[in-house]
Amino acid sequence: MKISIVGAGPAGLSCALNASRDGHEACVFERDKLLGSKVCGEALARETLEHIDIKPSKKFIVSEVKGFKISFKGAFIKEARFGNLGNAPGYLIDKQSFLRALLDEAERADAKIRFDSRVEQVDPSSGKIRVQGGEIIKADLIVCADGSTSLARSHLDYSGYDTAIGVQYRCAPPAGLDPDYLYLDIFGAGYIWTFIKKDCANIGLGLPKDSSSFRFLKTTLDRHLENLGVKPLGKVQSASISIGGPLTSFGTGKMVVAGEAAGCVMPLSGEGNRFAVYGGCIAYKPDYRPEFMKKYGKNMERSRKVLSLVKRLSDDERITFLNCLDNPLEVLEGKRPKMKGFIPRPKLLIKLIQSYV
Repeated sequence: MKISIVGAGPAGLSCALNASRDGHEACVFERDKLLGSKVCGEALARETLEHIDIKPSKKFIVSEVKGFKISFKGAFIKEARFGNLGNAPGYLIDKQSFLRALLDEAERADAKIRFDSRVEQVDPSSGKIRVQGGEIIKADLIVCADGSTSLARSHLDYSGYDTAIGVQYRCAPPAGLDPDYLYLDIFGAGYIWTFIKKDCANIGLGLPKDSSSFRFLKTTLDRHLENLGVKPLGKVQSASISIGGPLTSFGTGKMVVAGEAAGCVMPLSGEGNRFAVYGGCIAYKPDYRPEFMKKYGKNMERSRKVLSLVKRLSDDERITFLNCLDNPLEVLEGKRPKMKGFIPRPKLLIKLIQSYV
């Protein structure tokens, strides 16, 4: 089978890698001249590498982390270790190096990649794509792995597609924080993240698009950096983050979507790399969506419901909600919160139950 893949992110490169390993003819079309990287804390779950059968490597892994330390307005609330969850152990990576490792593996499997090749149009009925400059290429399958502004929007139902806005600085490592942990500071219906690498830290803020703006996010993050006593090492970066859960359909005709283009991001946490890689690995298979939904999709739908609840809570209720959770990381993984922890808080328990109805 000949496969045209739009986008050289985690989903597109994973698709090229696995499809080529399976004997298919895969070609990735990337609009930029080099591998890029959108706003990302650069955390990576263990399962991600298992999906693509790549061993952990110092070429892209910066460090290993034990779990999260969660706070509210700078006041520590609780620690949550990865334990035996699918995201354990957690890695901090250099994302461009990780994408390069994916690309190298894909090319060793005979996949092709064309940089500086913007795809302008896809035709699901014929399997044809039009590349900037007018070139027409026909394939048996088109995989749109081109993010939240995917070309597939003209062909699939994106009415339930929701986004958050994320902004991030690369900074000097803040003093007094343990680099063995990832730090989350609850802020509204989102959070500020501080992920400490060896010589720098990724510090960012994400909030649902309907409750924030770029200017508000940047101003808030600038203030947070001042409180931490750190200065940015470069300009602020921003990007949209899918939080609406998986699309109701992953394809039509000879076209499918993968990664963020398919809404395959965990809504409550904003984690996307693991699910983009897994989706890309199976995007060319006949049972693609059922397999994805069984593995991660149902969890994403539950995560979306919890996020919807969190958006309606006051700050005090959000902190109470967090304290009632037996293990916050299970909820970030999309598992249903254990109701027993909410029994002392009947009003919050009722809201939680109603969110699943």
